[in-house]
Amino acid sequence: MSSPLGEISGLLFKDDPPGNIPATRLLELAISSRATDIHIDPLDEGFHLRLRVDGYFRNLGKVETDAGLHLQNQFKTMAEIDPGVQFLPRGSRFTAALQKGQTDVRLTLAPCVSGPKIALRLLDPDQVALPLNEIGMPPNQMEALREWLVTMGGLFVVSGPTGSGKTTTLYALLHELLKRDRHVLTIEDPVEYEIDGINQMQTDKTHGLDFATGIKTMLRLDPDDLMIGETRDPETAASAVRAAIFGHSVLTTIHARDVVSGVTALKNFGCSDHDIAVASSVFVNQRLLRLLCPDCRDKGALQEAESIWFHGLGIKTPKTAFHAGGCSSCNGTGYKGRTGVFEIWRPDSHSYEMLLQGADERTLRKHLNQKGHQSLIVQALGLVKEGKTSPSEVMGIGAGMRSDDWISS
Repeated sequence: MSSPLGEISGLLFKDDPPGNIPATRLLELAISSRATDIHIDPLDEGFHLRLRVDGYFRNLGKVETDAGLHLQNQFKTMAEIDPGVQFLPRGSRFTAALQKGQTDVRLTLAPCVSGPKIALRLLDPDQVALPLNEIGMPPNQMEALREWLVTMGGLFVVSGPTGSGKTTTLYALLHELLKRDRHVLTIEDPVEYEIDGINQMQTDKTHGLDFATGIKTMLRLDPDDLMIGETRDPETAASAVRAAIFGHSVLTTIHARDVVSGVTALKNFGCSDHDIAVASSVFVNQRLLRLLCPDCRDKGALQEAESIWFHGLGIKTPKTAFHAGGCSSCNGTGYKGRTGVFEIWRPDSHSYEMLLQGADERTLRKHLNQKGHQSLIVQALGLVKEGKTSPSEVMGIGAGMRSDDWISS
C-alpha cells in the first residue's frame, strides 16, 4: 500500500506539464507531512526535491532542470528576490497564502557547483509559543528551571547541536518572563518569531549590528533580561558574561555536547575561569529524539550492535525493547513526532569553587556524577524502557562519546 507521503508526492506532479509545478502545492505537501524544511537541490541534470520530517530527509523525487528552475523562481518571487539571481547567496522571509491559512517561510538561496540551491524553513509560531511545561521536560528538571525563574540573574546557557530545539526552550522561557512584567530584550540572527511585548533586534552586519554591538545597545535600554540568539565568537561571549556579572539575566545558546562542555566552549572563547564562575547560573543541554509510531512499533530483543554499544558505555540495558516498524500512519519510517531530552546543571557552591579553580571537564563530570546527576543518555534510555523510542535513536545522540562523558557512576 502506498504511504500518504507517496500518494501526495504523486499528486504534486500529477497533470502538471514540465516546468509548471505550483510552489504552493509543494508547501501544502510539506505542511501536511509535518515537514520543517523543503530542499530543492541541484543535480548535474535536474533538481532533487526533499522534505525534512522529524529531523530526517524524505525524498519526493527528481524534476527536470527547467521544472526545478521554474519552481525556484516561484519561491524567489514570493520572497521578493530577483528570479535572475542564481550566483549570489540570498536570504529572505515571506508569508505564503495557502488553502488552510498563511504560513511564514524563511528562504535561503546558495550558489552551488551544480546550480542554485534553495532551502525553505517553515516557521511554526505554535511550536515556539509552547508553555514551559509542554517542551517535554520531566518534572524534576522543570523544578530547576522554575527555581531559576524565582531567583533570576546570571548566565543561562542552552547548548546542543543544530536542530536540537534550543530556540524552543529559550522562547518558552521568554514567555515565562513576560508573565513577570519584566523588560526583556533580544538580539537574534534572524528573528524567526515575533513575540508581542518583547523588544527584538535582528543582526545586520551590513550596517554593523552584530551580537556584541547589540548587547551593548540593549544594556543602555535599562533591561531586566537579555536573550542572545547564539554565542558564536569571543566578543559575544565576553559581552554576555559581562552583562551577567553586572546582574542581568542573560539567556543564550552555544554549541556544546553536554552541560560541562558548555563551560569549555566559554573558555575557548577567551572567558576567564573567574568570570565564568561568577556569571554562570544554569547550563542546559538537549537533544530531540524521534518517537516510535504507536501503530507499528515492534518489541523484540536488542540487536547485537545495540547491546555492544550500550555495554561499552557501561549501561545496563533491558533484554527487550521496541524498535521501528513501518506503516502508512508514519509514512513507512516507524517514527512519528519527536520529544526532547534534557540535561540540566545549576552550579552549587562546590561547583563554583571548581569553576573558579579552572577544573577540567572530567573533574566536573565526576563531581556531578557523585551528586547523582543524570546524563542525556541515561534519560533517553528511560524513554526506551517506556517504549517511546528505540535504542538506535539513543545511539544517535551518543555517537562519538565516551562513558565518562555521559554516564552517572
